[in-house]
Amino acid sequence: MALRLARALDCRVEELFALADSELRVEAEPAGPVHAGRVALAHLGGRWVTYPLAGEAMRLAADAIVAEAPKRRGRVQVELVRPRAEAQDNLIVMGCAAALGVLADRLSGRAGAGRVMWLPRSSTQALAALAAEHTHVAGVHLIDGRTGEANVPDVRKHAAGAIVLITLARWEAGLLLAPGNPRKIRGAADLGRRGLRLVARETGSGSRRLLERELGRAGLSAALAGAAPVRASGHLEVAQAIASGAGEVGVATRDAAIAFGLEFVPLAEERYDLAIPRALLADPRLERFLDAMTSAAFRRELSSLGYDVRGCGDRVAELDAA
Repeated sequence: MALRLARALDCRVEELFALADSELRVEAEPAGPVHAGRVALAHLGGRWVTYPLAGEAMRLAADAIVAEAPKRRGRVQVELVRPRAEAQDNLIVMGCAAALGVLADRLSGRAGAGRVMWLPRSSTQALAALAAEHTHVAGVHLIDGRTGEANVPDVRKHAAGAIVLITLARWEAGLLLAPGNPRKIRGAADLGRRGLRLVARETGSGSRRLLERELGRAGLSAALAGAAPVRASGHLEVAQAIASGAGEVGVATRDAAIAFGLEFVPLAEERYDLAIPRALLADPRLERFLDAMTSAAFRRELSSLGYDVRGCGDRVAELDAA
């Protein structure tokens, strides 16, 4: 009798879980290629968007699991593993500045609106995501080759709608080298040496654009960047490649050099801005994010990583919809 009751109870529990599963499934738009498994979610432009939690993003707790293959082009079924209201409250921030990860971590331990999720992306990738409504905030450091102006021309070219540019900080970008600089590299002119294992960023990144510009100024072909034997997808990945001995030199930021104990040869100072839709500025999640970003504690932390925070929080441009 007890066994029959237990089995009946087990069946009832399974039915309840099946019902819960059906209620917790949502249809979402993938922000990139569809992958089975764990994903983060955000609610943008009136629809759900998924982000695969692979690589470094493995550290993040999932909002959902991809439940089924796409039923129609551009859509995928996911099964929530976090309350819908919490997933809907996510604030997505894309960019290559490791400081954004520091800020997201600082906010994760505080009560308040929005779970901030930093997804590392190049400047161009972040702007493309902003135009597609796949992110709330896009970090950018792109110098226009024709005018020398920072960020505004590229944001105007790629982003849609009314956008406000708010400065995170200024940073130094330069050459990262092994401790002691064993190859005695002093500048971009040394990057043409035969057999040098150069670490290059992907096309569309600010660091790749800087590398190609400096190669040109040194009288070297920009094709050296495309032929680099080692590729990296972020500043920290460049530093990691050099620290591990996979590469000997690459362009990244001073904070990446500090993080891995590497030598640093400065090439340029750049302004890192956040491109934010103007309509989002009144969102409590964004207000909380910007308040934390401009706080004295966070600014002190950024200063210790080599950032110049004197312009932190400045509105440097407002771009109207075309």
